[in-house]
Amino acid sequence: MDQSKFIKTYDKLDKVSQRRYIEFLNSPYFNKNEEVRQFVALIRQGKASHDPKKIYEFLYPGKPFDARRLHDLLYKSLKLLEEFLTEEQYATQTWDRKLNLLNYIRVNELEDLNSVVQREIQELSSKKQFRDSNYFYEEFMYQSEAYKIFLDQAQIKGDENLQKKVDRLDLFYLSAKLRDSCEMMNRKRILSIDYEFHLLNNLIEAIKADFERYKDYPAISVYFRILLMLREPEDTGHFRKLQEEFQQNIGLFPQDEQRSLYGYLQNYCIRKVNSGAAAFYSELFDIYEHMLLIGLMDPDNKNLQWELKNMVSVALRLGKYERALDIVETLKTRLPEEVSENAYAYNLANYYYETKNFRKATLLLHSVDFKDVYYNLDSKSMLLKIYFEQDEEEAFFALVNTFQVFLTRNRLISTDTHLAYSNLLKFARKAFVFKTMLPYQRRHSSHKIRTLNDKLTRSKNVINLAWLLKETDKLMEDAQ
Repeated sequence: MDQSKFIKTYDKLDKVSQRRYIEFLNSPYFNKNEEVRQFVALIRQGKASHDPKKIYEFLYPGKPFDARRLHDLLYKSLKLLEEFLTEEQYATQTWDRKLNLLNYIRVNELEDLNSVVQREIQELSSKKQFRDSNYFYEEFMYQSEAYKIFLDQAQIKGDENLQKKVDRLDLFYLSAKLRDSCEMMNRKRILSIDYEFHLLNNLIEAIKADFERYKDYPAISVYFRILLMLREPEDTGHFRKLQEEFQQNIGLFPQDEQRSLYGYLQNYCIRKVNSGAAAFYSELFDIYEHMLLIGLMDPDNKNLQWELKNMVSVALRLGKYERALDIVETLKTRLPEEVSENAYAYNLANYYYETKNFRKATLLLHSVDFKDVYYNLDSKSMLLKIYFEQDEEEAFFALVNTFQVFLTRNRLISTDTHLAYSNLLKFARKAFVFKTMLPYQRRHSSHKIRTLNDKLTRSKNVINLAWLLKETDKLMEDAQ
């Protein structure tokens, strides 16, 4: 019985919700079945340890066990639990409740309440902080209901609600269409999904032609600029204008959407850096710093551990060592407990590696069991670089072998990721062999090192490519 949907769902509720569910069951407005009340009370009290026959004996003493009757109680309890959860969620939706009330008033001809509820809806609207696509959707729904009320009055005169309804529909459609088109375009680039962008070109031209009309609606103007930035990445003007828009209007979006919006700026900077525009490292770091300042890096952020990793890496790349260490120490307490040890250890080790404290970095990487596959991959890569730079031949080749086995056996690693790390091992191994041979075969090694460097320059799917090129450049200089 413990495997029933009702009991598993009930057990996941917090204590307050469980108590409120009992209050819900005890209300005759929602439940008139006394057997269900008694059954759930037994479950809640843990009587008979959820043994079906013992629970049945509590409910129906002296009667023969009937599994179907108990199953019926489980089913009814589950349906009432669903109703309870619906009521709990609906209680938080003030706008929806008022709009549904307005609909009820119209259908049931309770005209005396009409103006009161409409005024309440308008007050709620004026107090809304966010002006995202959901805001325009709710405004459209309200104007639609207001227009139905006007039609029911059968008056022959103009009505502004119809115009407002159409205008809000336009704003909702455009804001939602642009937002989702940006996400589709982003995913298409990352996942190679072949999306179809129906009507998008026509909408872009229409907005361009009448931008003055839409520029004061950030839910449209912001996503319009993101779309242009994604379609025309060579034009950095879109990126600059978007930064200005964020400074002025980012507070008009919910926090989750704010993170998503900043993600577009981050990804743009990363693509610029990968294409050789190193100046965008500073742009990227400034974005992270601003997100930290305005509270977008908090415990509720599911991607906080990866944003911490990226932010620290960029700070170290820019030589901001003390700031990188400060960020690690600042954010470690905000990380979820299940990931905090791995995230803290890896980022601190990265700080030690970049500041050339290889001993501390190595000790830290060896002292932690990196449970996440990506921390595991990156920690092994860092050790590989340390052994390479410290000329630790035995440790280097042993790690190459164990690293390759790890890549082969771990099924959580995607094909592209497997290839990228395998290429790192292949090229790093060749470079290390040349490094050990250099003192004895300088002239003979020079051509081979240059050939390796040329292959790296043309390579694409290689982890730590910049580091490999730096090391092979050093080898070429030493071979002269």
